[in-house]
Amino acid sequence: MNQTRRVVIATTLAAALLGGGAATAMAASPAPAKPVAQVKVQPKAKAALTAKPSVDSVRAWQEFRITGKATGIAAGSKVGLQQKQRGKWVALPAGTVVNKSGAYSLRAKLGLKGKNELRMVSGKTASAVFTVTVR
Repeated sequence: MNQTRRVVIATTLAAALLGGGAATAMAASPAPAKPVAQVKVQPKAKAALTAKPSVDSVRAWQEFRITGKATGIAAGSKVGLQQKQRGKWVALPAGTVVNKSGAYSLRAKLGLKGKNELRMVSGKTASAVFTVTVR
């Protein structure tokens, strides 16, 4: 028996006892309860980012594009580019937002010659590391 039905029955019985008759109890009896629809809540998707550069190698300061997909991240959320420098991830001044379909696209330029380890981040979520070589 659900909680609401128990409260209604207890209230009805108390009114009947205090009112002194069955007529009072009959007048206060509750209408049959309607079944409550239950909604299944989907578990929240784990946040994840993918990232793919348009090229593997560029000249210094040559523009290239990074595209990817965000799952479990709301549309309009910011996505930024990070570069590994001396063993630490450093945020670069390049970013964009996730669109309604969860995709994003970003233009970037790199000046540090050699193999650059990069990743995309949104909050605490980071993509897999990818490399672009600057020659």
